[in-house]
Amino acid sequence: MPSRLFQTVVIVLLVGLIAVFAYMLMKGPEEKIGVLKKAPDFTLTNLDGKEVSLADTAGKAKLVYFFFSTCPDVCPPSTYTLSKIQNVLKDKGAFGSKTALMSITFDPTKDTPERLKEFADRYNPDYSAWYFLRGEEKATIELAEKFGVLVAKDPQGDSWTHSNLFLLVDGKGDLRTYYSAHDEDLDVEKVANDLIRISKEK
Repeated sequence: MPSRLFQTVVIVLLVGLIAVFAYMLMKGPEEKIGVLKKAPDFTLTNLDGKEVSLADTAGKAKLVYFFFSTCPDVCPPSTYTLSKIQNVLKDKGAFGSKTALMSITFDPTKDTPERLKEFADRYNPDYSAWYFLRGEEKATIELAEKFGVLVAKDPQGDSWTHSNLFLLVDGKGDLRTYYSAHDEDLDVEKVANDLIRISKEK
């Protein structure tokens, strides 16, 4: 049975997701997207073993997503949603030049570079601007929390629970808004247009 602490964390995550849903429902489609806070910078390692930082994507709007590849439920379909957003951005000529995607695993023990690439390749990523990143577990969990994403590992096993969110960060490094990553009704065209709109801001 899951520990009481683990159950409490799950409840907190659910309450947080409900708040996100309510926030998104109140937003109009073209409402100005304000600044929530400064996004924490980071330096992690990509699939080629090279260091990549948030600052490396300065000037580009991006979605940041925290996940783990052995996730049994929300992470695979959410990554598929990212692939659809990537394709819309490519069709609009904005991927790479104006926008980027950053998928960060918080389970580096299982998500070796080889395992991570195997997972990523299922979604036909354009690696020129879709970064799959990993780092030390504790530091990555702390990074997720600084972004506002809660991550918890069941102390009685190796299962995880986490907020499943896409985080929109602008070219100046400001966190602008969240999207529910596993929302079946998420409008990928709108998300892509939000990225493009934010990328044009000076």
